[in-house]
Amino acid sequence: MTETRNLLFDFGNVLIDLDIEGATERIQALMDPSHHAPQVEQAVINAIEKFEVGAISTEVFLNALLRHARRDVQARDVIQAWNSMLVGIPPYRLSMLKKLRESYGVYLLSNTNTLHLEWVYRHLERELKVDNFDKRFFDGVYYSHLIGHRKPDQSCFEYVVRESLITPEKTLFIDDNAENIAAAKKLGFQTHLSPPGEEIAEFLKLSGYY
Repeated sequence: MTETRNLLFDFGNVLIDLDIEGATERIQALMDPSHHAPQVEQAVINAIEKFEVGAISTEVFLNALLRHARRDVQARDVIQAWNSMLVGIPPYRLSMLKKLRESYGVYLLSNTNTLHLEWVYRHLERELKVDNFDKRFFDGVYYSHLIGHRKPDQSCFEYVVRESLITPEKTLFIDDNAENIAAAKKLGFQTHLSPPGEEIAEFLKLSGYY
């Protein structure tokens, strides 16, 4: 069995619970029904992808969605719907990360954005009394909007390897997206596709990682 020295975590639906379907419905409910639905959907996808690599500001992102929203919709409505995707982080997963760091290098790689990351920091401080999340629980943190790369682009994984100096063959990458897993495998990472409903803390515990 290949030695594992590092764990590289995805964030959404691995460490933090998400409600993607609900958030999508809430965003769609804000859109102007008179606009052509496929064009609106593509405009939203394009804005999200640019927002996730830091290519556009929060203001530009919000305006891209407001352009297709009903006239009564304001920026705060879009922010609320967008952030409703984020449910929260159970305390036991933070305990898991602390235990894992005793034996492994622990890293985070997330396709995210300014609005979501600000929500996460507020949630951790308010609900769990946790500050300095990035340095407290990880040896390295890579947020797509800050590094200018997003999964599953190969350049995203190459950036992490270059900056962290980890060896892919000795690193287990955990993600809930099959496309991201396939991209990581091409670079030699050990991988685990976390299926819907799996509790990552239980999986790693039963697999003997801590």
